[in-house]
Amino acid sequence: MEKVKKLLQKTPNALLCVLGAALFLLVFYKLAYRTPLGEIWLVPSMDNDEVIYNRQVVSILTHGGPQGYFGYEETHANIGRYGTWGPLLIWVYALPGFLFGSSVNTVLWCNVLFAIAGLAVFVFAARLPLWQAAVFALAYVCVWAPIDFIFSGSSESLHYALALIIVGSSAALARRNAPGWLAVAAVACALETIFRPYALLFWAFPLAAVWARRRYRWLCAGGAAASFAFALFSMTQLSAPYFSGGGMDFTGFRLLAGGQLAEAVHYELQRAAELLRVLWVGDLGPTLQGNPQYVGVSCVIFLVLVLVTVGCLVWDLTHKRPRRWKTIALGCTVVIAMVLLFMYNIAPRHLTLLCMLLLGSLAVENAPQSAVWLPVLAVLLLPMNVERSSMPCYNAEIAEQITAVETALTESVTARDSDDPWDSTLAYAYADDVFHGYLYAVPAGMGIEFDNNTYLADPANPIYSRYAMVNHGTDAEARLLADGWQELVSTKDLVVYERPEAGQ
Repeated sequence: MEKVKKLLQKTPNALLCVLGAALFLLVFYKLAYRTPLGEIWLVPSMDNDEVIYNRQVVSILTHGGPQGYFGYEETHANIGRYGTWGPLLIWVYALPGFLFGSSVNTVLWCNVLFAIAGLAVFVFAARLPLWQAAVFALAYVCVWAPIDFIFSGSSESLHYALALIIVGSSAALARRNAPGWLAVAAVACALETIFRPYALLFWAFPLAAVWARRRYRWLCAGGAAASFAFALFSMTQLSAPYFSGGGMDFTGFRLLAGGQLAEAVHYELQRAAELLRVLWVGDLGPTLQGNPQYVGVSCVIFLVLVLVTVGCLVWDLTHKRPRRWKTIALGCTVVIAMVLLFMYNIAPRHLTLLCMLLLGSLAVENAPQSAVWLPVLAVLLLPMNVERSSMPCYNAEIAEQITAVETALTESVTARDSDDPWDSTLAYAYADDVFHGYLYAVPAGMGIEFDNNTYLADPANPIYSRYAMVNHGTDAEARLLADGWQELVSTKDLVVYERPEAGQ
């Protein structure tokens, strides 16, 4: 025991935080999943965003960037060839991706690395003693979803890590106005603002910490303005537009700009009421009745954590305790939740990001009261969340078809040797009953156009992509054949066609 104590005393605190974070995630994974880490194969995953992330990251690792276009319904960014998330998010994954190589699991291993970094920086910056870090870890497990996202191929793990870094580094700034912690907080806030512009509000954390220092205050304000401006530039110029009708709903603002105040208010209230009705009938109601739904569970977690945070805030107000971070976290939560409700939708990934702000604030300011609020989280949330599950594993039938498609596409693209990005792009017929996991067959560097099958089936819609992946016997396939497309490769579950040369 004495040797262990001496070893811990000689080990830097930062390294202990990293090792502790890694151990925590390893233990969680072992308890929560049956699949050995080395046997994960993300191809059969049900999240179709994951393959688009992967193919863009892999294109950087192998070719320095996409050679074809990523987009929706034959559109692309005004500048560059990246998809709807823009280039910066993809490059943030590509940099550590060089450590792991170009595989179907590259983004997952990057997520694990980001999660370890986020947890370690948060605990180290906030100076959480062991017992306080344990309180945070237990609450983190109760919320569950943020850890679950780590072991996936989506980008949520990075967003949640940045949220923790923002809270932790801001706490360090408030304790001591060190330029290093200001830089950490500013970089984290800037990145998250560029990735998700509503995170402009997260700059309130470092601003509150340095408010007494005028120079630092202006640096934060300038960073917030610059990152938000770049976010708008990235959204409009560097990112491919989403499906027609998708994304944010600005109808209320357009009505307001036209002087129709009453109509704008009526529209927004009606839209929000309908969204809440659908949420209650399809997700929240069944979840509360013992039939957990994905969106419903996320809403319950969010509401419980908000109520716990409000309760702690009331306690702190009556007992004159520190409450700065909770107040800011709740303010960000309320505003962003209203934006989601009135202009977007109730997306679990965004609610979970707000939960990370609340959770980090509780761990910093209200760990002593955890004897009350931690059991509340455990009783209300763990029964919904705890379920030992399996990760996607290797499937020989899928792998065989992926190999066949990848080989055919590679030979065709290589033989063509074209500089036209469309000649290195494949159109995927979404909702054509072709599993999206087959898009891992798209060779590294090629682009992917995520097209609705109805778009591809309509002869009036142009198809610029050189290749198209559709199902057998569908309207989309019939349109391609009618237009003279030639079969490139056919498997049990799909067929890939090649567009004929002009004039053929």
